Amino acid sequence: MEDKSLTLEQESQIKEKAGKLKAEKKLRKIYPLVVFGDVSCSEKEIYVAYMAEPTFPQFSKFMAASKKDEVMAMKTLAKDCFIEGDKELVDDESLFLFGLMGQLSAIISTRQSTLVNL
Repeated sequence: MEDKSLTLEQESQIKEKAGKLKAEKKLRKIYPLVVFGDVSCSEKEIYVAYMAEPTFPQFSKFMAASKKDEVMAMKTLAKDCFIEGDKELVDDESLFLFGLMGQLSAIISTRQSTLVNL
């Protein structure tokens, strides 16, 4: 499998747009998630989805759904957190399952923490 990467210009444009969206929407954090398309199947070269950090209700909804069906829970999370970009990443089954879903863990990862024994 060919290792693909963004050009410096593409990366810069994506970061700039994420910064603008963060300011416009007054959000704490925005995650730009990039999925490389398969041009042999007439797909775009790259797909970008700008995702917000989940709110408490969105995360709670995700946790409840994940007890029944993890894939549907991730799909719900993607729909709830999607702000802007290539909606195909959420709507198209192939792009979601084999592209976006694997990256969604970035928006729900926990912060580093430790327990201090007293």
